[in-house]
Amino acid sequence: MRVKLASMLSVLSLLLAGCRHGNNSQTALTDAGIAEKIVGTWKVAELTPRGVSASGTVSTLRDGSLSSDGRFVRGEREISIAYTGTWQVEKGVLIETIKTTSNSNLLAVGLVTRDKVLRLDDRELVFETETGKRVTRERAQ
Repeated sequence: MRVKLASMLSVLSLLLAGCRHGNNSQTALTDAGIAEKIVGTWKVAELTPRGVSASGTVSTLRDGSLSSDGRFVRGEREISIAYTGTWQVEKGVLIETIKTTSNSNLLAVGLVTRDKVLRLDDRELVFETETGKRVTRERAQ
């Protein structure tokens, strides 16, 4: 009887340890964790429903600044844009504020975006925009 009880307790403790480990791997990132992992250069590669291809990079620096270079292409038309700004993380939301832009018709100085970070690791950033669009970006090499 004692052997059965000891075996059951061993199995139960292993199961509980496994459940506890599984929960830790699913733990939401803290603001500090997001701020640490988001530093770097991220590729932008999107195709809008209207057939506009957007490509470029966004670089987030540890000091809270950011810079981006990109281009939009639709058919024969191409528009390039560069901008700088600041970023911060509050309650799992990446907040970016535009400070300078090479094309104020596309992107206004002072624009603030708020994107909910859904997943972030060494290779991929997934966020949801204020309009509910899910965006995935890969880290540039």
